[in-house]
Amino acid sequence: QVSKEVARSDGVEASFWDKYPDIVKVYTITAKDGTVYSRELCGGPHVKNTSVIRAENKHFKIIKEESSSAGVRRIKAVFE
Repeated sequence: QVSKEVARSDGVEASFWDKYPDIVKVYTITAKDGTVYSRELCGGPHVKNTSVIRAENKHFKIIKEESSSAGVRRIKAVFE
């Protein structure tokens, strides 16, 4: 968790900055070599299909799935 100002100055992507609290969570997707693919606020990256999330020679594995609101599902996943 960091301040919204620090996140913004670090280049974190977000929509509607004014709707976030002063302290925010930053979610980062990186490769093993440290290459950053995404840095976002909110609950993590939003995709229509998990097939668009890729890592070299890795398998995408969902380790947790739950309802976050009506008609919306939330997952926690890792690359193995």
